[in-house]
Amino acid sequence: MTDQEQSERSSKPLVYSVIFLHMLNHVISGAMPMLYPDLMNEFKLSYGQLGLVRSVAGFSAGFPQLFVGLFRRWFSGRVIVSIGNIINSGMNIAIAAGNGFLQFLGFSVIAGVGSSVQHPIGASIVSNGSDPSDRGKMLGLNQSIPSIAFTFTPLITAYMLTRMGWRTTLGILSVPALLLSLFILFFVKGGSDVEGKTRDALNWGSLKESLRNKNVLSISLLRSVMAFRMGVRTFLPLYFIDILGFTSERSSLLYSILLGGGVLGPFFWGWLSDRMDRKPLIIGIMVCSAAGYFMLNFVTSFWALAALLFFIGFMVQTVIVQSVLSDSVEKSQMDQIFGLYFTIGFTIASFSSAIFGYVVEIYGFGVGFSYIAAVSALSLVPAFFIKEPRNNEIATI
Repeated sequence: MTDQEQSERSSKPLVYSVIFLHMLNHVISGAMPMLYPDLMNEFKLSYGQLGLVRSVAGFSAGFPQLFVGLFRRWFSGRVIVSIGNIINSGMNIAIAAGNGFLQFLGFSVIAGVGSSVQHPIGASIVSNGSDPSDRGKMLGLNQSIPSIAFTFTPLITAYMLTRMGWRTTLGILSVPALLLSLFILFFVKGGSDVEGKTRDALNWGSLKESLRNKNVLSISLLRSVMAFRMGVRTFLPLYFIDILGFTSERSSLLYSILLGGGVLGPFFWGWLSDRMDRKPLIIGIMVCSAAGYFMLNFVTSFWALAALLFFIGFMVQTVIVQSVLSDSVEKSQMDQIFGLYFTIGFTIASFSSAIFGYVVEIYGFGVGFSYIAAVSALSLVPAFFIKEPRNNEIATI
């Protein structure tokens, strides 16, 4: 057995623990859209104001992702991802115990900074701790399993809200992530490739060199465009209730169906991407996604809408893009490249909520959905420049 194979085997408990922690992280964030109607009533917020609040909190979670790799000079990824999630879950418990809107906003910003480590460091741990031939599948699990939380959390949240209010609900849902973070920090270790520190963490010269890689540049541009549509899901429960007139229970069910597609889609596409060229998959999924969002203008009946929402949720290309990205750079650069990837997405996405909220408030949801479909179509342009690196070979520059 080679040193790399031994490291991958010893890292499996950590890899699966990080994936499960990612799911508990999504339990917290997945509950938030169901809390927004109560928050809007309590704080007298408009759609535009809610979008602005989401943008501030989203920016605090997105922008730091480029810099979290810097801590790899002193700490392992396991320590960083654990401490970040301790901060995130702790601040959400503080929100639940806080008094007033300003505390809610301030604690949300700090929670966002804590959660910023999950995606870049977590994806790096999963990539480095997995066999290259299974990397697409494992990155798919890292998206599918957390998406399970997005499926059942709205239903649990709706049930809890009617019995104990939004503060108690948020506090209870934040505890599991706190406990698992502490368990990983003190009781789980990975192999040398995963645990090792690196002096190249956040090396600007290496980052500039990596950006000359055609895949890194193309995927960064694709991520930049796609990020402008990420704010739409925040508003869907409000659309179901305020515009279509569904009850909160039916709204929760529809939202869960959408997220249920996101459970199956990443694993299926990740598995398929290990067996065929990934560029056609990326382009095909994005075409279908654009069509799906545009169809929201015309589909309003409950069951037809449920089918369409599952289709939209299923058409997820991010895991394939991440697989291409991880095969396109050296292992030592994976932390900062994933940091760049997620920083671009989440930072721009933080503004997308405010933009979509403004569009909806001025022009209505119909124009809003057409805007999301147009963004999806525009992202096809950089996708055509992606090249296929295989067998862990570095893409040509």
